[in-house]
Amino acid sequence: MDHLLNGGAGGLFRDRSRTVAGELAQEIAEGNLDQASKMLVEKKADFQSLIELAPLTRPSTMDAVIEKMKGFPFSMEQIVELAPFVSQELLSELVEGVVDGKMNRELLSSLAPFLSRETLDTLVHRVMEGEISPDFLMELAPFLSKNTLNQLVEQVGEGRLSEEQLEELAPFLSKEALDSLVDRVLKGEIQAELLSGLAPFLSTETLDRLVDRVWEGSVERVHIEELAPFLKAETLERLVFEAVDGKIDLRLLESLAPFLRREALERLVDRVSEEALDANILVELAPFFSQSALQKILGHVAEGTISAEVVVGLAPFLDKTMPTELIRNSIRAHPPEDREAA
Repeated sequence: MDHLLNGGAGGLFRDRSRTVAGELAQEIAEGNLDQASKMLVEKKADFQSLIELAPLTRPSTMDAVIEKMKGFPFSMEQIVELAPFVSQELLSELVEGVVDGKMNRELLSSLAPFLSRETLDTLVHRVMEGEISPDFLMELAPFLSKNTLNQLVEQVGEGRLSEEQLEELAPFLSKEALDSLVDRVLKGEIQAELLSGLAPFLSTETLDRLVDRVWEGSVERVHIEELAPFLKAETLERLVFEAVDGKIDLRLLESLAPFLRREALERLVDRVSEEALDANILVELAPFFSQSALQKILGHVAEGTISAEVVVGLAPFLDKTMPTELIRNSIRAHPPEDREAA
């Protein structure tokens, strides 16, 4: 009683816990696995005591103890703790007994590296059957086989797997699977909005194939804009000059401009001076022009090959000395005697 009054209860409980853990360890060491499992089922020994013993216990012995705990309601947290110390076969049985309500993504992520291929495929099947949320697929994806991932891709458009969930799987898909999805987009079987999520993982050849379909109308301008950061410089420039030539929507130029090389932008200036392109497009592209490109525009203005009206729109992007230089160049190009003679 004095011991309790002096705050010694915690020590007593700790001592008892150590004693029970020691008893559990002794039963396992002596091969009394029925008794060890009974202690766990009846909660005479806590589950954590078993986990602490696991690194020092043979996997076959751990399997035997767990198998004798028939009907024990293992939580997902407990299964995750057991995973490194039991066989894949037993782990599969434990996982299959867990319903969706007891799972969460973080725990499944910890568990996935220990699961067999068959168990992973079973979980994917349960997702496809609607027994488990598709949100769990992201945690399984790094460990799924190529064939299983290909089967998942086939589910897109059938309502079992959303396009957002597919985007999460994209880093793990093969080139063949990604190309298959692109083909389905081009055929109109699935929404083209999916392309932006797949773009970082598409091959150069596949991206070029998408660009080739712009002028046919199979891929809309808005989707090409989303692909722009991932396109080769040569492909971007081809798009730009197809727009200039009227083959595709001219509005594409402004969205592609941030990704164009300086040389391509300066060639656009030349096309304006050749009257192949409306001068107003220069104002829209102004934020992306280098100072040398802007200087080139002013040179064309001074020569009269580009309308002087664009200077107002370009003004916020011009170096302070440029307008003065424009006036000087204009005077040089059209001296006073020329105007008097006129």
